[in-house]
Amino acid sequence: MQCSNQLLELNSLETPRSQSKAAGYEWRSQRTWQGSPLVHIAFGMDDEGKLRTARGVIAIGQRAFGGLAIGIIAAGGIAVGIISAGGIAFGVVSVALLLACGVNALAPLAIGVVAAGYAAGGVHAIGWKILFSVSKEVL
Repeated sequence: MQCSNQLLELNSLETPRSQSKAAGYEWRSQRTWQGSPLVHIAFGMDDEGKLRTARGVIAIGQRAFGGLAIGIIAAGGIAVGIISAGGIAFGVVSVALLLACGVNALAPLAIGVVAAGYAAGGVHAIGWKILFSVSKEVL
């Protein structure tokens, strides 16, 4: 009987995820450049329950947008993330204007397992110039 009461007490301590008061983290540098913070770090959710987004010259967070963006979803001049887009992009899925490196890469210069671009290199490379490849598909 005593054991079942302890189990009931433990179950009553659990709260649904929507009611959780787990705080995120956010920090901005005091210095700015053209209105954007030099460094912005943002993780978790805000007080309203929305995901925080890092925006700055250097942006670090789950979602990051900036000159140098590092996050799960990253976009910017140089983007590093699972899903990344920018001038130069590194990640699992990378789309870039100049150079993309990742599992799936799409850019004029693309390097990845599956790479597509003007110059491409990888296990399966698709492009006009194949840098290196196991299987080639020249356009």
